[in-house]
Amino acid sequence: MKRIFFFILATSVFGITFGQTTTQLFSIADSTVGVSHVTGAPVTATRCVVPGSLSGWHWDGFSDYLLLELRDQYNHNLSSINSGTLAMVDMTNKELKWTRPVNYNSSEVRLQGNYCFLSEKKKNFRIDPETGNVMWENRNEFYFIDPLLGIGIGYPLRSLSNKLTAVDLSNGRELWEKKINRTSGWDDAYMLNDSTLLISVDGISAINLTNGKGWTYKAGTTKKEVGKMIGFNVINIILGLIFDQYALQTQPDVYSEMVSNMLIDPNENTILASKDMISGIDPSGEVVWSSPLPERITSKSSLFLLDSMIYMINRGYAQYNGGFSLTGEPYFASFDLHSGRQLFLTVLPEVNDFIHNFQVVNDILFLVFENKVATYSIVDGTLITEEVLGLEDGEALDFFAESQIYRKENDHFYKELLSDFSTHNFLMTTEGRVFVLTDDLETVMVYEKQDLYHKITGNGQYALISNNDTDFIVLDNSDIPIGSLKATDNLFLNNEKLCFFDKESFWEVDLHQLYQSPNLWQAIFRNLSKFTPAFN
Repeated sequence: MKRIFFFILATSVFGITFGQTTTQLFSIADSTVGVSHVTGAPVTATRCVVPGSLSGWHWDGFSDYLLLELRDQYNHNLSSINSGTLAMVDMTNKELKWTRPVNYNSSEVRLQGNYCFLSEKKKNFRIDPETGNVMWENRNEFYFIDPLLGIGIGYPLRSLSNKLTAVDLSNGRELWEKKINRTSGWDDAYMLNDSTLLISVDGISAINLTNGKGWTYKAGTTKKEVGKMIGFNVINIILGLIFDQYALQTQPDVYSEMVSNMLIDPNENTILASKDMISGIDPSGEVVWSSPLPERITSKSSLFLLDSMIYMINRGYAQYNGGFSLTGEPYFASFDLHSGRQLFLTVLPEVNDFIHNFQVVNDILFLVFENKVATYSIVDGTLITEEVLGLEDGEALDFFAESQIYRKENDHFYKELLSDFSTHNFLMTTEGRVFVLTDDLETVMVYEKQDLYHKITGNGQYALISNNDTDFIVLDNSDIPIGSLKATDNLFLNNEKLCFFDKESFWEVDLHQLYQSPNLWQAIFRNLSKFTPAFN
């Protein structure tokens, strides 16, 4: 079974001393945040006001436990606040499970799947979310966790070491270690099967997570400008002899991320393109085939597979000393899946631009540039047509949107654009406008940002849409509006409960009330709410 690798980057910060508590940390009150379109009754939220400032939150996506980062109130004698409290809250009854003092300078907590980790200095602790107790400790920050095997792999905290270590997450015991470069970070990672992790870094490293065994395929993904550094230093040595002041460059400038995604074919072979080569590697690490790439113009690239053809989109950019840089030239190429033989390579004329986004529809490749779209045949790589779109000052084309964009049909129905234009293409701009295009690049409609609603979250029963991240429409599973709410875009949906956050509190809305007819007390509350300020 293949599983796509992902990082959960949400973090919070706190010290390692803790205490369980049943004391109410926050005050609770009901506030009006909207109205039901079904009953006309006001929608109320339970507001939990915290002491100090709520600077962050973490939810694992399925439980009723909510981890809050609370900063102490500002003290005029301090230039910044680095202390506070970490609080685990049971959202069912709004009771605290436990709290910890927080030192934002020296400690950090991470939620990765089901696991809660706390790091302080060079130690990493696994924390029991039920009690806040330390279950075990080690010294590694985890880059990847496999929840089925219960294994995490990572590098030593606060260190530049390239020693990758695997840890049994049930007890913290180290299983194996090996050297895997992380100087520029990992480019990609993917579970090839139930036990083998593929890491894209200077090529590919395949590792069996249970024993650390595997294979390595080396590939060039960076380019160092050594000659440029030598020339710079020669000139500055000469100037230094004249003016008695030296400024020497000690490290060469580096282009990095000149590599593609890892593409897995039906036989579990891995295809990877680097700055000078595209190769197919079988599950045992043997190179099945390789084809050269034009190194002078190759940069960051994207691979995809259709039938027995591999397609490569050379994007025309890379990282230069850690920042974005136009590099090489955009091109589009195709290779035979079984032999790696190049079928065509089409260099694109946009030498001062890069490929912002792309999509394939039938046998047409759509390429998005800053102000135009071009279509190419995936059969032979030839240009079909191109169109410069009418953009506003400072606006650029961004990406193709597939779904989850709505417009207001009437007061009783919101409609996805896809339902009106099922055979068309939706191209989003950096300013939030959407161009509706035919496959021939004819513009059928242009929607302004204020006329569109984007799906923020949903769970099959409800969907929240908004066009300003403050005013939200709640849709049922037939896209019929059943309520309007004021909230923040800092939110999540847990079954029928909507939670959102501001700097002073977290709010919980039971969406089931949207269907409940108001009783006498609700009617009274509705009249009183006219004089009660809603959330803003």
